[in-house]
Amino acid sequence: MVAEIWLSKIIGYGEIEEDCAVLDIGCGTGRFTLSVSTMKSPVVCGLDPSIEMLKQAATKDESTDILWIQGDGQKLPFRDDSFNCIYMTLVIHHIENKEMALQEIHSTLKKDGKCVIMTNSHSRIKKHVLRDFPGIIAMDLKRLPTVPYIKKTMRKVGFTHVHYYPVQHNEYMPTDEFLERVKNKYISTLTLLGEEEFQRGFEIFQRRVREKYDAKILRHTGFDFVIGNK
Repeated sequence: MVAEIWLSKIIGYGEIEEDCAVLDIGCGTGRFTLSVSTMKSPVVCGLDPSIEMLKQAATKDESTDILWIQGDGQKLPFRDDSFNCIYMTLVIHHIENKEMALQEIHSTLKKDGKCVIMTNSHSRIKKHVLRDFPGIIAMDLKRLPTVPYIKKTMRKVGFTHVHYYPVQHNEYMPTDEFLERVKNKYISTLTLLGEEEFQRGFEIFQRRVREKYDAKILRHTGFDFVIGNK
């Protein structure tokens, strides 16, 4: 599964092992939190501002080993030097004060701890197949911070050995299946459009996609990882 690629990168870049303490900021319903816990059996905490999402996550946690906490990434409810790895997957653009959040992460990490941020670079956004959906790319370019900004801010708050790793995965998908996913608003940006605006954009997008592709569409799927050491 494609999700396993991103999971393996989080574990690898974060150097997550059995004796680690790990925090997933913006864990949502626990997709990666549960998988990290299952694969490496570290001490895991999942933090999210939404109590409803945390309830969903907890119902999937059969081991009940994960600590699910309602909280704000800009003010972490933990002591300093608590975690070996803290990661965020497609979350940093949802945080209003990114510098404050990164400072909190730095303080909460143990010495030599790892911060792993999974995001989308602006160059990747511009190449996404959704570039044919009116207005979507402009919205994401505005919402998501650039990789240089993330790196600069991480260094500013004290991180060292800050590195950027683009990870690419290409896959073919039936065109009809992909259009159905878009119709169901499979990424959060699509949910930001009003229903009438979405329907108008989807009609244009559907026409453009069918003109450009045959029965299958080649999706250049990927994410960008920014890693820093304390």
